Amino acid sequence: MPTALLVSCAMYRHGTARMPAALKAAGFRVFAICPRHSLLEFSDHVDGRHSFSPGLSVDDLTVTAARAATQLGANIVIGCEESAVKVLGLAGRLLAQVAEDSADAHKLRFLQGWYGGVCWEETRSRCVELAAEAGIRTPRQVVVDPRRTGPNDLSALGAPLLLKYDGSTAGRGVFLASDARHASELLAGLEQMSAFPADRRVVAQEFVRGRAASVSFCALGGRMLEGFAYITLQHQREPFGPASVIELADLPQLMDMARRMVELTRYSGFGGIDAILPEDGGPPVFLEFNGRPTQTTHLGSLAGSDLCRAMACALDGRPHEGVFGRTSGKTVALFPAEWARDANSRYLTAAHHDVPWSERRMTAAILNITPQLNST
Repeated sequence: MPTALLVSCAMYRHGTARMPAALKAAGFRVFAICPRHSLLEFSDHVDGRHSFSPGLSVDDLTVTAARAATQLGANIVIGCEESAVKVLGLAGRLLAQVAEDSADAHKLRFLQGWYGGVCWEETRSRCVELAAEAGIRTPRQVVVDPRRTGPNDLSALGAPLLLKYDGSTAGRGVFLASDARHASELLAGLEQMSAFPADRRVVAQEFVRGRAASVSFCALGGRMLEGFAYITLQHQREPFGPASVIELADLPQLMDMARRMVELTRYSGFGGIDAILPEDGGPPVFLEFNGRPTQTTHLGSLAGSDLCRAMACALDGRPHEGVFGRTSGKTVALFPAEWARDANSRYLTAAHHDVPWSERRMTAAILNITPQLNST
């Protein structure tokens, strides 16, 4: 029976809280390190947890995770959100501060094996460049300097266009401009408001018209073990917020893109890619690589492509034949996103509403902390 250690830095990430049940159903022992009073504490499928206070330093959290992974005999360490991935990625820096043959060095090296590479959320624009160099279709983009870039520098991107900074997530840090001149004005205004982090790359990017689509997957050593694709029908916060309603779809070209990105990044763990199915009928357009579980990871069994089971088999050395998302046409309303978006949404009854009814404490906690649901 493989052991998974979840490391979370988020208080109320719904996808994170749904991971233990999916892992447990796939045969994992499940342990968690998470903030005190976070939503993950309400899961009924955690075998043991360490809850930390807000004052814990990131270095101490990294060491805590490394020691726990060794003590538990963890087969996999899962950074549940971008912030957790960044914390776990500090293992390499901390290794330089301890004796090479010390017990902590051994523990940090194990952690570095999972999180010693690139934090892809913080280098999104470079990931687009990596994909383009490999022949994957991507949007045209220009690296910008908010103080110097003018309309002439952006005109080739067409209209409308997007402004993004590396590290943006859930639609935050993405700005839509009507044309190059508007983009230049936005850049100047955002610079004055210090809206762009000083240490992050900023790009202007072609706006590709089409349908938003994604793949959730698991991978080991740069090989995709299992995955499923879906089209986004509704966003909570249009137009760039997270999906609230999805339709599972058989999209071979998109699945192939996900495989190629996993190979290019040599990724291990749970992750996802975001793309556009363009109106011109051409190949999917790659947008982002997410090097951590996405909010749909736990839906693998519903999609017929159980990501957690595929990972359990790989870690245990057992055979597993991937299905890779051949399920099509099933519509899923994500909880609580679609309810919060529209309490009268037809999808709440017409689609599969993904409420964790078997985890009553978690469902009650989600209802309690979601302001939109408290007011309906």
